[in-house]
Amino acid sequence: MTSESSNEPRKIPLRIRLPFATEDEFIDRYGAHVTRGGIFIATRHGKPEGTPLSFELVLQDGVRLMRGEGVVHKLVLDEQLPGKSGMLVRFTRIDTRTKGLIDLILERREGLKNPEPPTSNSSQPPPPVTSRATPIPALPPKKKGPVALADDVVLGIDLGTTTCRAAVVLDGTPRLVPIASERGAFALPAMVAFDVAKNRMLIGSAAKKHRVDHPEQAVLGFKRLMGRRAASKKVRELAKVSPYSFAADPEGDVGIELAGRVFPITEFASYLLKELKNAAQDFLSRELTRAVLCVPAWYTDHQRAAVLTAGQLAGLEVVSILNEPSAVALAFGFGRGLARKRVLVYDLGGGTFDASVVEITGDDLEAVSTGGDNFLGGMDFDARLADALIGTMDEGPKAQLLKSRMTIERVRDAAEVAKISLSDKVLAPVHVPFATTDLDGKPVDLRVEVERGFLESATQDLVERTAQVTQAVLEAAKLSAQSLDEVLLVGGQSRAPAVRQHLERVLGRPGRTDIDPAGAVALGAALLGHSLVQKERGKGGLSLAEVLSSPIGVAVKGGGFRRILERNTRLPAEKNLTLPVLAQQTLKFAVMQGTSPRAEENEYLGALSLQAERAGEMNVRFAVSADGRLHLSATTPTGKRAEVQFATTEASEEAQEQLLMQSPLPGEDDATRSSRSGLFGGLKRLFGSK
Repeated sequence: MTSESSNEPRKIPLRIRLPFATEDEFIDRYGAHVTRGGIFIATRHGKPEGTPLSFELVLQDGVRLMRGEGVVHKLVLDEQLPGKSGMLVRFTRIDTRTKGLIDLILERREGLKNPEPPTSNSSQPPPPVTSRATPIPALPPKKKGPVALADDVVLGIDLGTTTCRAAVVLDGTPRLVPIASERGAFALPAMVAFDVAKNRMLIGSAAKKHRVDHPEQAVLGFKRLMGRRAASKKVRELAKVSPYSFAADPEGDVGIELAGRVFPITEFASYLLKELKNAAQDFLSRELTRAVLCVPAWYTDHQRAAVLTAGQLAGLEVVSILNEPSAVALAFGFGRGLARKRVLVYDLGGGTFDASVVEITGDDLEAVSTGGDNFLGGMDFDARLADALIGTMDEGPKAQLLKSRMTIERVRDAAEVAKISLSDKVLAPVHVPFATTDLDGKPVDLRVEVERGFLESATQDLVERTAQVTQAVLEAAKLSAQSLDEVLLVGGQSRAPAVRQHLERVLGRPGRTDIDPAGAVALGAALLGHSLVQKERGKGGLSLAEVLSSPIGVAVKGGGFRRILERNTRLPAEKNLTLPVLAQQTLKFAVMQGTSPRAEENEYLGALSLQAERAGEMNVRFAVSADGRLHLSATTPTGKRAEVQFATTEASEEAQEQLLMQSPLPGEDDATRSSRSGLFGGLKRLFGSK
């Protein structure tokens, strides 16, 4: 039995897939047809006036824009307005997300913060009926003192490079959280800006607006720098091309300098996490304290530690760190009751790329092999197209343009819009007015018609890099493309035709695109959080087994790298490094993570300093938790065991290089000789004992 009267006319369901890739594109190109009271829907098959509708408007990838109910207020026929046939629909009920989107449309169109409802006339729908969407019941308020996990709701968070999302599980179903500060949208732009004039931090869309006039005060894509040492080779390379000034934070990690102050990357991330936390609390009408945070599978231990720190700064207890491809697999397998499916998750997002092979059996998920590139994503495609567009200009204006960081950012923004448009079209216009000046000081526009082939030519090597990583992941697991049951494509950049076509050629099969490419990571994280709650309550939950993304080891004499734990080792895992030591001897060496045989080309995790009270053997235990965190402990020759912490005094570039080259641990040649004459004899020669 429904709440509607049996005499009430049946609402006709109407679901329209719009030819727009993003919400911004919808606002720019279709916003003129939206008012606070209703919307004009262009169609050749309009319904008679007075027809009740239940409508849903979605983007081309299926992401919902607007949903509600309405009545056909006026039918517009083609003969009345040639090429403009359709119907004016008066809203009778809209959801919170739709209301927020309408507010945003009117604000952009009219320049008003709180626009008044438009005056009704014969051509405009009347003002809307107040939304009657059923509110979500408030969960029990948080009790004072510690809360058992079983009594809590765990937030799932996708801390993306370009956008962030959060999700919760309600009534057994994962749902994305609408963000009030973003007018009810589900995505929070991963951008922060420091407004120097007002001495305040701006987040999300507010930061994007500030960036237009003050690009030097706004930061985007900082997830790539999360947990990276300021002295690392990769950071030094990035510093040469970054629009921001890098500097070491107090922990020796890279930070970003704005207005004379060095901001740790974890602080930037914490602002985004706190905004998502607040949005979820508003959504549920209760306090939230716990979360599952997602990271690229290729993140090192130190990067995962940085994510934990950001969560703590945001007031969250991070109950688990989840690899993004595994989160996608969880979202894909949820409720399907799959009978052992081996899937490849191809996740090409805004700033990072991950590829993982995952086996799903019912509610059990096991990662088999994983790989990735933390410096490959949609941002690189934007930059590559922007560089190509600038390259079409005459030398004089081009040289002038390259002097202006603000203009370069404007060109990249225009390139991103064109790139998205070219996912559906073969031609897209790019116009950046007053981009630069000529030799006479006259303004010059950048105006180009971009063909899809031009974009694909400029970015072909980036696409090929993703395929190479994917092939390496399969080879590491000794799998072929034919052994896969499904290929899941997620991440915004995976929508590009060139990406999908190239991957299909490499794997010999098309990828699935019927899962939410943007929301799957957050939804999967929420499912894991809910499962942890269920297990705490004594109920069944999903089972998840991850693998180590890249080897963990130590630097050896001469700058080599000795692996302790290999890539794709099933987690949790542990292994001991046993070293003969002399009385009162101090061992000091570097711990690294990466795939290169050279220590300097891997990520520096930290330095260990161990002292032996007497001669004998020192055992160093390397233990990696189920979510990829490294824990170290040592047992001295006297049998004393203690947790080991990384020293914080080896952050400088010079100190790291000295530590890598002068490690007391034997290199490969030393180790080979040692194995022939006995380990202790080899170490005697190394330390000069007689």
